[in-house]
Amino acid sequence: MNRLQRTLAAPALFRGTGLHGGGSSILTVLPAPLDHGRLFRVGGRDLPCRLDRVVGTERCTVLGDGEVRVATVEHVLAAAAGLGLDNLVLEIQGEEVPIMDGSALPFVQGFLQAGVVEQSAPIRPLSLDQPLFITRGDSLVVALPAENPAFEAAIHFTHPLVGAQHFCFRPDQDEFVSSLAPARTFGFWDEVQALLERGLARGADFANALVIGGEDGFSSAPRFPDEPVRHKVLDLVGDLALLERPLQARVLAVRAGHRLHLELAGKILKEGAHVRML
Repeated sequence: MNRLQRTLAAPALFRGTGLHGGGSSILTVLPAPLDHGRLFRVGGRDLPCRLDRVVGTERCTVLGDGEVRVATVEHVLAAAAGLGLDNLVLEIQGEEVPIMDGSALPFVQGFLQAGVVEQSAPIRPLSLDQPLFITRGDSLVVALPAENPAFEAAIHFTHPLVGAQHFCFRPDQDEFVSSLAPARTFGFWDEVQALLERGLARGADFANALVIGGEDGFSSAPRFPDEPVRHKVLDLVGDLALLERPLQARVLAVRAGHRLHLELAGKILKEGAHVRML
């Protein structure tokens, strides 16, 4: 993980709708100086992208501080982490990051179009001193010391179109842009109907999510045979971006979600990590 810190060469602009609230939002991502880190700017107030600002984990990751909140931050943070963009200001008008097509790919494309530039100092990744894990029921997340980072997930659903899936993303070997960024958020048709009846997922449609079930099987053609589990890995990468430094470890999430991802991240900071100086 030897590399220099990075930021954007120019601003990147994204417009769209929030998946859960359904409101319109505008996100402008700006370059930031060395050692700045990533933060959201909401109504002139700065909201750092870090674990102690997490205020919600139900169906998405929400950051907040007092009356300021930003929901569904995981996809844009996964795009930033996947491209190694360490220093950014994310100015948002609205309460939720736009869902775009349900993946991280539109953010990645916007960032690449704006340009990625290296800065004058190296990253300082986090390394683990010991294995760490969190369990809840039949869900598990575990982080292991590793020389080469890897992020993987395993899922199992009774629906025949999904079943059991596993995917491992290795940043030193795999291409984030092609293998992980395009994987869309997903849900099952009966689950989506129930959410809509409760007034939730008000921004969801077939253009920004992979809906499984119904008469046609899928709402659109899957981008990968194992697209659901790839999206789970994408969420894992986005949530771990709140560690504020790249993580040099192997992390496995089994039937897990945002809450467990972030509990593991907190345990990493509290019990088992040190900053590696390069």
